[in-house]
Amino acid sequence: MFGAFRRCPATLSKSISRVAVSSNILRTPLTRTSTTLRIPSSRIANASIAGFHSSAKWQQVAQEVEAEQTIAEEGPATTFAELATRGLVHPNIINTITKQMKIETMTDVQQRTINEALSGVDVIAQAKTGTGKTLGFLVPVIQRIITRDPKLGEKVRGYKRARSDDIRAIIISPTRELAEQIAVEAKKITQNTGLIVQAAVGGTMKRQMLQKTQREGCHVLIGTPGRLFDILSDPYSGIKAPNLNALVMDEADRLLDDGFTKEIDEIKKHLPNPEEVERQNLMFSATVPRDVVDLVRRTLRPGFHFAKCVNEEEEPTHARVPQKQVMVAGFENIMPCLYELVLKKQQEATTGEGRPFKAIVYFNSTAEVTLAASVFYKLNGGFKRNSPLSGLRSFEIHSKLSQAQRTRASDDFRVCKSGILFSSDVTARGMDFPNVTHVIQIGLPRDRESYIHRLGRTGRAGKEGEGWIVLTPFEKGEIRRRLRGLPLNDATSELETAEIDMSQPAEVPENIGKILQDVTEAHKKVYPDQLDAAFRGLFGSFQWYGDKHGLLEGANRLAEFGWGLPTPPQPPSSLFQGGGGRGRGRSGGFGGSRGGDRGGFRQDRGGADAFSGRSGGFGGDRRGGDRGGFGGRDGGRDGGRGGFGGDRRGGDRGFGGRGGRDGGRGGRDGGFGGERRAPRQESDF
Repeated sequence: MFGAFRRCPATLSKSISRVAVSSNILRTPLTRTSTTLRIPSSRIANASIAGFHSSAKWQQVAQEVEAEQTIAEEGPATTFAELATRGLVHPNIINTITKQMKIETMTDVQQRTINEALSGVDVIAQAKTGTGKTLGFLVPVIQRIITRDPKLGEKVRGYKRARSDDIRAIIISPTRELAEQIAVEAKKITQNTGLIVQAAVGGTMKRQMLQKTQREGCHVLIGTPGRLFDILSDPYSGIKAPNLNALVMDEADRLLDDGFTKEIDEIKKHLPNPEEVERQNLMFSATVPRDVVDLVRRTLRPGFHFAKCVNEEEEPTHARVPQKQVMVAGFENIMPCLYELVLKKQQEATTGEGRPFKAIVYFNSTAEVTLAASVFYKLNGGFKRNSPLSGLRSFEIHSKLSQAQRTRASDDFRVCKSGILFSSDVTARGMDFPNVTHVIQIGLPRDRESYIHRLGRTGRAGKEGEGWIVLTPFEKGEIRRRLRGLPLNDATSELETAEIDMSQPAEVPENIGKILQDVTEAHKKVYPDQLDAAFRGLFGSFQWYGDKHGLLEGANRLAEFGWGLPTPPQPPSSLFQGGGGRGRGRSGGFGGSRGGDRGGFRQDRGGADAFSGRSGGFGGDRRGGDRGGFGGRDGGRDGGRGGFGGDRRGGDRGFGGRGGRDGGRGGRDGGFGGERRAPRQESDF
C-alpha cells in the first residue's frame, strides 16, 4: 500500500518523534481515523442493498474507501489529470487547473497531501513556502465539499448565490497578504463550479465584507485569525458554519509565533462539535516545533498522517544563497549605501551582465519603509524617463496601508519584471514573489529566524539570488548573537558610500558625491511628517540598545547630515524611561551632551538640567535658564517663571508646570493646567 496510507509511525518524521507525540495516537491505524473509515466495504455493499445507497453520507464513505483502494492498487497520482481519470477529483476542477492554469504535474508536497487527504484522513504537512502547498490543501478541501454536495461541482448559470451561514471550509492564514493570495487561487480553481469563496482579513472594511458575504453567500472562507473570530463571534453577522467539512491552518508555526493561539481556540468554539459534524483537519507548517505538535494534538484526529516534504539533505536557503554584510559609518550612510547598491545592480542588469534586478528591501519599522519608498520615488524623478533608475518600479507594503493597497502592491510586484519592494516583515513568510534576485535587509532583524525567512524570498525554484544586510556600529556587538552560524561575507569595501564620514568635508569621486547630494536632496523633498515618524521609529527598532544618549547622537547625525535638517525632530518621550543609557555630559544643544548643565535632552538622574537646562537646551541659550524656558528644570526648582510643561517645572506662571521644589513642593500657583504636587523622583523619560 502507498506509504501515505500506512499507519502513522511508518511515516512520521524524527522531528515529531523527538517532541513526544503520544504513542497511542501514532499507533492508531488509518482505517480507524473516523466513523466513515471504520465501516468495511462489505457493509457499504450491504447498506446499498438495504436501500441506503442514496444517502449522501454513505456515498461519501464509498468514495473515500474507493479512493484509498484505487491509490493502493495503482499508486499515487503524479499528475492532476490522473485525479480526474481515476474519479478522485471532479473534472471541472481538474480542467481548470490543467487547461486554464496550465499546471500538469504535481509537486512533491501536492502528491503527498492531495493523495493522502482525498481518503478523508487528517494531515499535517511540513513544507517550505513556494512548493505549491496552496493547491495541496485546496484541491482535497474543495473535492470534499463537492463529494458531500455534488450539485456544487457544476457551474451555475448566471449569478452564483449561496447562504452566508452555509460555510463548508475555513482556511486560517497568519497574514493578510497570504490570505488574499490563497483566496485568489481558490477563486481560480472554483470558477467552473458552484462554490463561492470569500476572504475575511483585517485592514478592510468589516461592514463591506459582511454585506458582500450576506449578498453572495459563502462556501469557502479564508481569513486571518483576528477577523475570522470577529465575524464568527458576532451574532449579527449572519456568517456561520454549521455544516463545516474542513478546517485548514496554513503556516501553523507562524500562527503560533505571532500569538494567535487564543484566537484559534476561540474560533474553534464557534465551529460545530467535530463529534457531531465530522470535519477534516489539514495543517501546514515550515517547521514542527513543540508548540506546533501541541496544536496537532488538540486539532487533528487520531490516526492523522504526517507528510514530511522537506529534504533534510537539501542545502537550506541560508546556506545556499550568497550573503554579504556591509558595515556603514552611521545611520546617515544607510540610504546612500542602498542607493549605490541599487544603481550598481540596475546597471549590471541593463547592460546584460545580470538578470533583471528585482529586490525586496526589508526595514524594521513601517515608518522607515514609508520614508525609503518616498525617497526612492524622488530619486527616480517621479515619472521622468531619464533618471538613473528609470524603468525600475518601486512598491511598498507594511501594516499601515489598507488591505487594498497592500494587495495591489504585492500583485504588481509579483508580475513585474524589474522593481524594488520596500517592506516590513509582513512579506517575510508565505508570500511567493517569483524571480527575486536580491533581498536587502536594513538593520538587524529581531532574530535569526526572521533573517532566514526574509532571505528565503530569493533563490527560489532553483534560481540564483543574493542576500545583503546593512548594519551600523550600534549593532556590531549584537551580530554574533542574532546571526550566529550564517555565512556572512564582509562586502563593506564594495560600496564607497559605506564608510564616508558625512560630517566632515572630504574629497570623493564625482559619482559618489552625486549619490550623497541626490539622497540628501531627496530627503528634503519628502513630507516632514515622514521624517518625524522615521526618526521616532528608529528608537523603536533600537529599544534593546543600552546607550540611549549615544543612540540619540547617532539619530541627530542622521537628521543633520543624512536628511539635511537644520534641527533634528523630537525623539519619543519614552526614550530615557527607566534611567536611559550610560553616558552623561555637561554641555550641548538638542540632546546636547547627554543631560548636562547646558541643555541635555532631559535629565537622566544626574544632570543639572532637563529638556533645556540653565543656559542652553532646545537649540540655544535663551530657551533655558533660571526663568524656566522650554522645560528648564531650574525654573521648576527655584519657583521662577515656570517650565513649558513637565515635571519639576512649576512656579508662579509655569505653562503646564507641576510645581517646583522651592515653590513649596507643588508650586505657588501651579501654572497653566499645573498640578500642585511634588515631582517624581525618576527620570522624565
